[in-house]
Amino acid sequence: MFPRGLDVKGKKRKGKGKRPQSFVGLEALLVFPDHGDYVATLDLMRRFSSAVRYGYNRLLEGEDRKALKKEDGPLCTLFHLNTRYADDALLKAQALLTAQRELGENPRKVVFGGRKLLADLARLKRSNLPLYERKKAEWRERRKGMLYARGDKSKKGNPHLRLVVQDGSLWLQINLGEKRYAWALVKTSHPRLQALLSRVYAEQSYNVELSLREGRVYALFSWEEELPPISLTQEGGVLALDVNADPYGLALAVV
Repeated sequence: MFPRGLDVKGKKRKGKGKRPQSFVGLEALLVFPDHGDYVATLDLMRRFSSAVRYGYNRLLEGEDRKALKKEDGPLCTLFHLNTRYADDALLKAQALLTAQRELGENPRKVVFGGRKLLADLARLKRSNLPLYERKKAEWRERRKGMLYARGDKSKKGNPHLRLVVQDGSLWLQINLGEKRYAWALVKTSHPRLQALLSRVYAEQSYNVELSLREGRVYALFSWEEELPPISLTQEGGVLALDVNADPYGLALAVV
């Protein structure tokens, strides 16, 4: 979810004195019993997505991140976000900017929504109207359908997109701002669900990112785990085994 070399706060990871860590997670479908909550969530996602694009361009121009996220700063006032959502939008923008630079790409040529999808729209504009409309809807969802909130152990896991267990069901409480909340039922059978529930009960941090696809809202829950200590080394040599099943094959190499 973040470019290599960055942690959940967008800062460079220290190479010494820290055990290797890895992000793991799962995706789930969100079901909104109240249609009004669904509409309010889409509106929040639209404003957050716009804030990410705006923040990206301002960071590219060299503006200060701390000034951008202030309560009276542009992200809060223009997009009606609180300071934490504004900071998370800048976090996503900074991660994208860092990734572009690390890949050697021109950061000024970023296409929000996807360069390939934009090219498809240009190609289909006059040739296939039904497919063009579908691609256009997908383009809009990618540009407007994002919301992200980083985890915080000091705030019971995640202060803005919080998982809550009620009557045996898992719910996501979405902070809409001004002490208003939307509620969505979390639907998933992913094998990591128990690990996520353990974090919820223990009030450990977890990141949440919402995305919109074909009118449905999906949630990606992720967290950082320490990798197990290395128990096998190359001191005794290396054995590589490749099983090919078309039709039958076996490759073995010992070094």
